[in-house]
Amino acid sequence: MKNALLVLDLVAGCVAFADSFAQQSTPADDASVRSGPPTPFAQVVKEYFSHWDSNGDGNLSKDEIKAAVANPKFHDEAAAAIAAIELVVRNGKYTLPLIAEDYLASSPSREQSTSDEQTDSADDVSKPEKFNHPPAFQPRYLYAVRKLHRASRDLFPQSLPSFDAIHQERMGDCPFVSTVGAMVYRNPSAVKAMFSQNDNGSTTVSFGDGRRIKIVRLTDADIAIWSSAGTNGLWLTVLEKAYRRILTATKHPDRQDRPNIYDKFNSARTIEILDGHQTRRVPLRRIRPGSPQLAALRKDLNAAQREHRLVKAGTPPGTKKITPGIAGDHAYAILGYNKETDLVHVWNPHGNNFTPKGPDGLQNGYTTKAGQFDIPLRDFLQIFNDVIFETQTSNRR
Repeated sequence: MKNALLVLDLVAGCVAFADSFAQQSTPADDASVRSGPPTPFAQVVKEYFSHWDSNGDGNLSKDEIKAAVANPKFHDEAAAAIAAIELVVRNGKYTLPLIAEDYLASSPSREQSTSDEQTDSADDVSKPEKFNHPPAFQPRYLYAVRKLHRASRDLFPQSLPSFDAIHQERMGDCPFVSTVGAMVYRNPSAVKAMFSQNDNGSTTVSFGDGRRIKIVRLTDADIAIWSSAGTNGLWLTVLEKAYRRILTATKHPDRQDRPNIYDKFNSARTIEILDGHQTRRVPLRRIRPGSPQLAALRKDLNAAQREHRLVKAGTPPGTKKITPGIAGDHAYAILGYNKETDLVHVWNPHGNNFTPKGPDGLQNGYTTKAGQFDIPLRDFLQIFNDVIFETQTSNRR
């Protein structure tokens, strides 16, 4: 199925570069060369809090957190700690007091479990639920440290972007990640051609719609927070930062001050911006077996596969309550469609594994490895909400 591609996106929102890091020293900045286990989060907070708290009032505001995230002086463990704080503040799902040093240092060491659903993430801002328990910063911090230590600091250390290296991180950016993954699966060379490295160490990203965005710097906190290709390079983090810049420049952020990369109405725009073609939406909820609409959908899927056009679709809220292993309000990428078996080959950008407690189907879910699973089109119609097809009409500005 690898010769074709259809990308599925959502109706409800789900969230690199070769730049020279001109990083100045602050206390304990030699943490990047330390060996052994990471310094505990509470200890890092005590060491760096006064540097993050720029106005000295004893509390971290959203603006101070954002400034620390954007400051290249904070790297490795200091960057991982401020990234953990930013993740909690940004998702808006916790009732937070004033963010003082003692509050951070005394936070619980583990997150209280809220669900046994494999695809859930406490940091996925696409999910609507609120949490009544306090956030645990330590596990987020440790995750960020591991991510930073794993990440290559080259744009393309392995020549081409790798589909296997793409995984959605904790920011609910599935419309973006599912589309990029599908584009890489289809043609990694074309994705690499979007990037130009400049003599001054910056990177220029050229989007399909004709816009060009220059990224001057990534901080360690950027790498810790946003989607990463790990050892495959910084290209994905750079691309996402450039994409967020386009969206925030053309439309106001939502009421929680997040970039509208999560906006459910931007699902089609992801294709239009990244790949530079207009899109067409096909609702699925009223398509019935044997109907002319179902025959038309099969024809559309075949044509999109034959012409190597992207397609997006996604699950409505609450899908996880219908089919185990499949999340609601989430974007998936379709890596192929087999007209002989009527199977759709789906990729979840979370890259999860799932084993059903019984035969594959609507009741038990579908065997999933590294995010990929096959689903009959008849089941697909019951789980997914709509399909957005890339057309051949240009969307260049």
